[in-house]
Amino acid sequence: RMSVAKQLYWLQVVDTELAEKRQRLAEVEASLAESGDLIRARAAVAETEESLEELQKQMRSLELDIAAVSTKLKANQDRLYGGRVKNPKELNNLQEEAMALRRRLSELEDAQLELLIGIEEGEAELAERQARLRQIEASWREEQSGLAAEKEQLEERLAELEEQRSGQRSTIAAADLALYDDLCEQMGGTGVVLLRRGSCQVCGVAVPTGVARAVERGEGLHFCPVCGRLLYAGA
Repeated sequence: RMSVAKQLYWLQVVDTELAEKRQRLAEVEASLAESGDLIRARAAVAETEESLEELQKQMRSLELDIAAVSTKLKANQDRLYGGRVKNPKELNNLQEEAMALRRRLSELEDAQLELLIGIEEGEAELAERQARLRQIEASWREEQSGLAAEKEQLEERLAELEEQRSGQRSTIAAADLALYDDLCEQMGGTGVVLLRRGSCQVCGVAVPTGVARAVERGEGLHFCPVCGRLLYAGA
């Protein structure tokens, strides 16, 4: 019949793997969500698109202003040189108006050129950020494929381990299970530890020779004098 220490050790092996697989599954599931890099890259593209849209809106408004001033200037020139206006004062007023319109048109065209440069720079920045986003998305999708496969494997293995654990616990006496559960709770999940060459494999202490021999022979339950874990000699 399998000794109690051996039963509890193999239960510990299953519980340890269960804990590791559960932790890895949580990590995989977290990674299946969009990464920080991807979220930031999308935000950068959206921010640049918004800025560019604002510049283009300003450009459309400026083009309307230029068209309006140009129309006024043309009307002014038609009157000034059309021969219908004879009054010197009115002619002088038309000339002054023409000068003011030309100054305004020059200012608007300078602003248009500056805005055009800003739009070109914005378009270049947008293209760069879109390329970066596509690169990050491609890497993310590739990683997702691998993670999805790993998630499936982990879930299958966890189901196997849960079934194995349930079967093992059903063969262990209630008092021994209670001891094991208490040890695991007190010791951070590891209540049973291997004894190798007379030393506890968790804390490294050399246990008394008599205790080590009793553990190796499977006689009764013996605990590490330092960390308090149950010792098991055979794997």
